[in-house]
Amino acid sequence: MDKKYLRGAAVYFALALMSVLVIVYILYAAFGGRADEVETIIASLVTERDTVTLDAYIMREEKILYSSEDGSVSYLSSSGSKVGVTTEVANIYAGTDSDENREQIIGLDSKISILSASNIASNIVLSDTTQIDTRIAGTYSEITYSMASGDIGYALRRRDELLTLINKRRIITRSVADYNDRITTLTGERAALSGLGAEIAETVKAGISGYFYSDIDGYENVFTSAKASDMTIADFDSMKEAPPADFDFVSGKGYGIGKIVTDYNWYIVCEADADALRTFRDGNKYTVIFPYSADCEIAMTLYRVISDAESGRVVLIFKTGVNPDGFNYLRRQTVEVVRSAYTGYRVPISSVRILGDRQGVYILDGNIVQFRDVLPLCESNGYFIVEVQPDSAENEQAYLRLGLYDLVITKGTNLYEGKIIE
Repeated sequence: MDKKYLRGAAVYFALALMSVLVIVYILYAAFGGRADEVETIIASLVTERDTVTLDAYIMREEKILYSSEDGSVSYLSSSGSKVGVTTEVANIYAGTDSDENREQIIGLDSKISILSASNIASNIVLSDTTQIDTRIAGTYSEITYSMASGDIGYALRRRDELLTLINKRRIITRSVADYNDRITTLTGERAALSGLGAEIAETVKAGISGYFYSDIDGYENVFTSAKASDMTIADFDSMKEAPPADFDFVSGKGYGIGKIVTDYNWYIVCEADADALRTFRDGNKYTVIFPYSADCEIAMTLYRVISDAESGRVVLIFKTGVNPDGFNYLRRQTVEVVRSAYTGYRVPISSVRILGDRQGVYILDGNIVQFRDVLPLCESNGYFIVEVQPDSAENEQAYLRLGLYDLVITKGTNLYEGKIIE
């Protein structure tokens, strides 16, 4: 092949390629290339929380209940239920029969109690399962969490509540009409076992008004509400180091079978770092999150801030009168305290620009680029939470501020106010 021809063809191809590149460059310069392609996010309202995780100890006024008889315990009141002075909270079974018979009777009593609580009155019409499904899901979540964290006792106490909810759902969905026939059968089985010698040796009454709990951890006389008003850091250390008391049998009192919480007010005490002196204030209310109770949130008042200048240690005591159903009062548990919360629009830090004496973001208003001022409140994970747009009736310049549902430009080049995006 003619080399001269090849050289000519190569030169022609190179010139053609250069011409195409020049045309592309001219078009890019004239029309901004891909500069008009922008990406946006909607300015939505969010709340960002500043939380601190603390190791908390629960303090309550708790009175131990004793039975004079040593035997198998059948509880008549569920943990957390409100009781009066004469409320019967437990039966103590004793007798010449075998322990197996007694345990069977207690088991039957428990089943009868659950089924009785599961029945829904005939005059109540329920067709929507959403509410009870939510309660079932919440209770199941709390049980699985407590089991994973090693609090098996709490999981067992919530088991009956879960069974009751599931049974009620069967009535609501008309899977069954009621549980009366089953209750009658179980009552007959119980009567047959009672005839073999099992008998109630004692019925324990509350003796005082309050909330009944069947579990005893041995710290009922250590972490008491009465100590909250004058506790020192040294007292706190002593309380943590104290061994649990043995209430299985107490001379002159009997056998511990449960306790009554006598005051609806209760406290948590926890040690914090020195920063607490700057971020927490006596008398202020704070939201406290309890992970052991499915992240239950309770508003608690900061009752006391105890500090020691020499050691630099700080102890916080929070107080509340809120007692949620099914709450896990495990003596020692991790909590999260919300120190502050900011509500505003979330915008990427990378989208914020400075124009002269203005700090703001570019937004897309229709197909026109506009600049809107922002006032950052806090920073978190690459975003600013910025102040909500003020009421235009109170602030004539409100339209210059970022507003709800504005389209914040997060990606784009050659941006300026008034630019038209094709």
